[in-house]
Amino acid sequence: MADISAWAYACTPPLVRDIAIPDERAVAPPPYGADYPASLLVPRGRPSELAGRVRGRMLSDLKGLEPPLFAMRSDAVDGSPGRLISWHRASSWLADRHCEDVGNGLYVVLPEYALMQMARSLSPARLALLMCEACGIYTLAPQTARVTLVVRDLVDQGVLTPGTVLGGDDYVREFADARGRRVAFADAWGDDLGWRLCFDRLGNPTDLWKRSPLTSHARLEEVVAELRGARGIRTASRALTLSCDGSASPAESRALMMLCGPVREGGEGWPWPSINRRIDFDEQAKRLAGTTYAIADAVWMKQRIILEVNGFGSHADRQGFHEQEGRTAALEHMGFTVVSLTYPQMEDLELFESRTQTLAERLGFPMKSRTHAFLTRREGLHRELFDGDSGVF
Repeated sequence: MADISAWAYACTPPLVRDIAIPDERAVAPPPYGADYPASLLVPRGRPSELAGRVRGRMLSDLKGLEPPLFAMRSDAVDGSPGRLISWHRASSWLADRHCEDVGNGLYVVLPEYALMQMARSLSPARLALLMCEACGIYTLAPQTARVTLVVRDLVDQGVLTPGTVLGGDDYVREFADARGRRVAFADAWGDDLGWRLCFDRLGNPTDLWKRSPLTSHARLEEVVAELRGARGIRTASRALTLSCDGSASPAESRALMMLCGPVREGGEGWPWPSINRRIDFDEQAKRLAGTTYAIADAVWMKQRIILEVNGFGSHADRQGFHEQEGRTAALEHMGFTVVSLTYPQMEDLELFESRTQTLAERLGFPMKSRTHAFLTRREGLHRELFDGDSGVF
């Protein structure tokens, strides 16, 4: 499994993968079932052995993948889409070390190499968003009807609630510690941190999950160098300049790409901040915030400026508002200036430019001269990032 199918596999929460959906529920209509085509459960003609292996797992660990699956093999094949699998000739560079064995004769391309394959069909900006996700501490779980059914069941059964951790005793809180160093993403016993589903302020589950990074920006740079000259790598190289480590949401990724991406791609060209960094409070700040520390979405430590990126799900109730007020007061007591940026302010380019001006004045960073050429690139980058976006967090 490769390309977009490999990416979907990496973004499917492990517990969701592990739960098998009975055939009768899979083919039933929502809300009881997933409306999965019954014809895909029954082989026609003389299907290949490998197709049989895939068919048997579409209701278990492959439930995050939409058919037809993007699959590669080393021999010559007809790449036209079938009902279940669309076969493609393997990338010339693809080797065993680029894949993970997922059992029963099936392999999945590792996330960093799947991104390189996806570069053949994505713009640099859209690919950079996926790179930020891969190098960040969040994922957008695939929204297939089969995944949605399992998540809804887990929520209804009380297995998934706000704060529930799956696959570990602890979960990801920050990307960098108080000294700016990447955290270990392991609990006190050395086990990997679990996945956690994010709920909005009204208690509704979202498609956003918190988890440890799938890879790193440095690792993606190594892969781009390794595959230099391959199809799509030029796009991947451009996308790297727009992406970063440590983002905790799609909204953060978009904001940082607009502010810190290179001028030639339509970004403002500012220095990248420390992202999702822990800030430990002194005693007075602890009393103001009611907690011992805060995680800054983006902080330029030299300037003591924090950018908080607030999506649609933030501070929708009185309790959330007061929590945020106390946190802001504590950070200001610690000598930081907090500048907020909401999703609607980012989505509207004119409003975003106004907020960028405010942030530039606080940081002491210059605004790029608004020449016709630059504005064209900036509008193009903004359009790539926001047109058609669902606005989730």
